Amino acid sequence: MKNLFMLDVDGTLVDSCQMDHECFSQAIDEVTGLAVPDNWGSYTNVTDAGIIEELIDTHGLNHDKIRLFREIKRVFRQKLAVRITEKGLAPIPGAVEFVEHMRHVPSVELAIATGGWEETARMKLKAAGFNIDGIVFSSCSDAMSRSEVMALAAFRAKQDYGVYFDRRIYFGDGVWDKQATQSLNYEFVAVGDKVEHEVRVNHFINPQAILGKLGIEEAERQYA
Repeated sequence: MKNLFMLDVDGTLVDSCQMDHECFSQAIDEVTGLAVPDNWGSYTNVTDAGIIEELIDTHGLNHDKIRLFREIKRVFRQKLAVRITEKGLAPIPGAVEFVEHMRHVPSVELAIATGGWEETARMKLKAAGFNIDGIVFSSCSDAMSRSEVMALAAFRAKQDYGVYFDRRIYFGDGVWDKQATQSLNYEFVAVGDKVEHEVRVNHFINPQAILGKLGIEEAERQYA
């Protein structure tokens, strides 16, 4: 049996939610003068692209959409790079080791599926010490909604890894993550304490326990 573990980034692998929200909100304010509500769950699509799209549509700025998208993204990336240089970024406890450990479990393949842009997500992962070389990646640079990002990650994993997945399991920290998995009929693992869900982990310190929760037997992948 093959299992696809799809992993969110902010708040799931990287302790970056506050930094990300502050830099993103500041970038939108500087470029458009608009404020981003603190309750991201109020947006139809809780992705970087989806939030900007909705703000632009709501405030009648469609005539300048392409320039605004490009400029917000540039300012956001710049602010994020400065903050990372100043303060650094930490992984969620055990997350770096969990990703490496899962590379050696023969019944598991990995994919990153994030609501952030690819460039900024990769920047955060690198800063937090992750090696994601060879791992399938999808983001809101590819699709507007989280469910589309997840579905694309699953499709790319099937194509790139050349296997059929019996189970598709998404690790995320937001209620919007859970809602997207439900729409796709994927399984969900809540990370942290922001989402009520029967399968939940506070951290990734014990990979064997996480596999146990999911009923997955562990065996080391053998290399010649």
